[in-house]
Order: sequence, then structure tokens, then C-alpha cells
Amino acid sequence: MAGKEAEAVFNEIQEKANRIIRDVKNTYYDLSHVYRTTEVTQRNKEIMEGFAKIAESKYSVGGGLQQDVLKAHVEVSKMVDDLIMLSQRKRALEAKLNALLNRPPETPVGEPEEVIFKKLPIEIEAFQKTAQEVNPTLKGMKKMIEAKEKAYALAKREYYPDLKLLFAYGQRDALNGVKQDDMLTGMMEINIPIYFKWKQDRKVAETKADILATEAEYRAMKNEIFFMIADMGSMTQRVERQIDLYKTGIIPQASLQVNSALSAYRVNKVDFLTLLDSQVTLYKYELEYHQGLTEYEKSVANLEAAIGKRFSQREEGK
Repeated sequence: MAGKEAEAVFNEIQEKANRIIRDVKNTYYDLSHVYRTTEVTQRNKEIMEGFAKIAESKYSVGGGLQQDVLKAHVEVSKMVDDLIMLSQRKRALEAKLNALLNRPPETPVGEPEEVIFKKLPIEIEAFQKTAQEVNPTLKGMKKMIEAKEKAYALAKREYYPDLKLLFAYGQRDALNGVKQDDMLTGMMEINIPIYFKWKQDRKVAETKADILATEAEYRAMKNEIFFMIADMGSMTQRVERQIDLYKTGIIPQASLQVNSALSAYRVNKVDFLTLLDSQVTLYKYELEYHQGLTEYEKSVANLEAAIGKRFSQREEGK
């Protein structure tokens, strides 16, 4: 019983380790996202500043509107505010990462590498089967069931009489020159469970109920883990399609729209708000693309934690 319980506790430790690894990965990808978002925001801020100068030039010669200049400066100010919030977010994530790694808060973290999309083949049924075999929580609950089965077997043994045999040998010295015979004694004790209805029956019923309760908890946990794997697997597939759509369709088309709007604005074929709206839309799509990359990697990390096994091979996205 003690051996099975020790194995169950060991699996609890493994589960805690998996959760810490998951949290480290999620924090790391969030920090990487902050860096990438900062780069995109800074680049778009500079583009907006360029648009503002163009609007100012056209306004100075009577070819533009003052509201165009003001609108451009408002967009620049909004991005400056976004950069301030991103800087605060970066410091918070660095502190969280140091805490998870058990390092002093002031330890330099450095800039995370840019996330490169690596496709994970999603096989939900295979993931669920693997989780049933290697997930530390499920393994620990199995060991607890085995420990309670040992307790059940031990309780059933108490129905049998407890037999004790004692033997003693005594060597006696001579008495008044007369040799004395040595002594050999024996004793037998039998402990009969005559009150088994009040004691043993209840003990057996209690241990059997413990087994049934733990088995029910195991089934409930297995169902919950299977649901988590199915849910996260489906979400990962959805995010994968979104990443591909942004990379191959939405962002390239939005970039062409911005270039077209800029050329048309220079020759007064579109107004400034159309140009501004095109650039803001592209900026939003770029942020959503990097957010998708982050969510994809975090979903993979959560899948690893739910399964209890890390993925070693992943195909780099094209």
C-alpha cells in the first residue's frame, strides 16, 4: 500500500512540473508577442508620421484639409499610448517569467526569439490514447486505486482467525547435586473474529467504497482531460487555418491596398481618410497575425500539459 501511494505522490510531482513548464512556455510566448507587437506598432507609427507630413505638405499648399492632419496626429498619439502599455506589459511578463524560473526579479530576460510557425499534426484520438497512458494525474489515480485494492485485500484477511504459536526451552541447573530435566513448553493462541458483522464487514465495505469512489474520480478526470484535448486540438486547427489565411491572403492584399491608396492620394484620386483607414486596417491585421502565432504556440503547450508528453517533431510552416 505504501509503495503504491508513494508512486501516486511521485506522479503528482510530475504533474506539477508539467504545469510549470506549460506556464513558462505560455509566459515566454506572451513576452515574444509583446516584442513583435512593439515592432509592428513602432513601424506603423513611423508610417503614420510619414502620412502626417504628406497631409501637412498638401494642406500648406491648399491641396488638403486640416482635419486630415489632425486625424493623422491622433492615430500617431494612439500608437504612442500603445507603446507605453506594451512597455509596462513587457516588464510584468519578465517578472512573471523570472518567478516561474525561481530567479531574482531583476534577472535580465533578454528578447525572445521570433515565433516561427511550426505545424503540429492534430490527431485527437491518438492524443487521448497517449494521455490515458502517460498523463501523470491519471497514472497517479491508477496507483491510488491499486493502493486501495491492497487495503481491500488486507481488510478481507481479517475474516480469518489469527493463529499464534509460542515455544520455549528452559535449561535448569542441578539442585543439590541432582540433575534437573530441561523444560520445554508450548502455547497456542487463536484470535477468532466473532464480531465480524460489526468490525470486519464494515472495514471491508469501507475499503470497497473507497475503491469505487476513486474509480469514479478517475473516470471523471479522464473524461475531463479527453474533453480538454479535443477542445484545444480543435482550437489549434482553427488558429492554424487563420494563420495561413492572414499570411497568404489578408496581409498581402491589405498591403497592396495601402500602396494603391497612397499612390491615388498623391494624385488626389482618394481622400486622406481612405489612405489612413487602409493603413490602420493593415496594422490591425498584422497584430492579429502575431496574436494568432502566439495563441497557436500556447495551445500546443497546453496540449502537451494535458497529454503529459512534449512534442518533439513539428513541421515548419511554409
